[in-house]
Amino acid sequence: MTVSTRIRLAAVTGSVAAWCLTVDRLAGGDPMLAVELAGGVLVAAWAGVAARSIRLGHLLAGELAIRSRPAIVQGIRCNVISGGGRQAFVLGAVRPRIWIGDGLLAALDPGELRAVLLHEDHHRRTLAPLRTAALEAWLTLFGWSRHVRSLVTDRLVDLEELADADALEQGVSPATLASALLKGEPSRARAAAGFSRAADRRIVTLLELAAGRPSAGSRELPYEWLPIVILAAVALGCHLAGIPALG
Repeated sequence: MTVSTRIRLAAVTGSVAAWCLTVDRLAGGDPMLAVELAGGVLVAAWAGVAARSIRLGHLLAGELAIRSRPAIVQGIRCNVISGGGRQAFVLGAVRPRIWIGDGLLAALDPGELRAVLLHEDHHRRTLAPLRTAALEAWLTLFGWSRHVRSLVTDRLVDLEELADADALEQGVSPATLASALLKGEPSRARAAAGFSRAADRRIVTLLELAAGRPSAGSRELPYEWLPIVILAAVALGCHLAGIPALG
């Protein structure tokens, strides 16, 4: 997360908290009631959109199970999709599974295949499909805002780069990972953490690493949960601050 993003985040949080405390002292009562109600509606809308995306992913997993076979490839458990093209992704909010198309399986050499599966296994272990659904729900609700769209998109890329970094730590070379990305194709599955998301940006980073020029990288805040955390923290702070004034 950049310094400017940290400053904006701190400014927004501080402004809301200061407004809450000021109005509480001057007017008494619960000045945050309207904000809390609006926040509750927002969270409910977000949860509904995310739940719908997760449900679609669950239905897709059921359909894919019919035309796939379980396998252990490079020591990693996955499902190989017949006629699945050159895609690899993870589906499932609570018990995610790795899916890989037989087209990608045939297109990759052993090193590239290991890179893809290690990347996807990181997504599986970190519940990336759930995070992706949460982020895409914010995009659905506020994608009209260029600022929100930029933050959410950067966080989605961040999830992919974290999985790339995990594969690199396990011995995969940047060039191998970049080569695998060039052979894949984006997944169209909803609420899926797909291997080829933001391939262009990731390939640039990987080529920099392969050339011996370490990338500073970008580790964004977990924006998928951040609005809920801020809303809860500010509301709790206002209520606690208002107790002496109401007493």
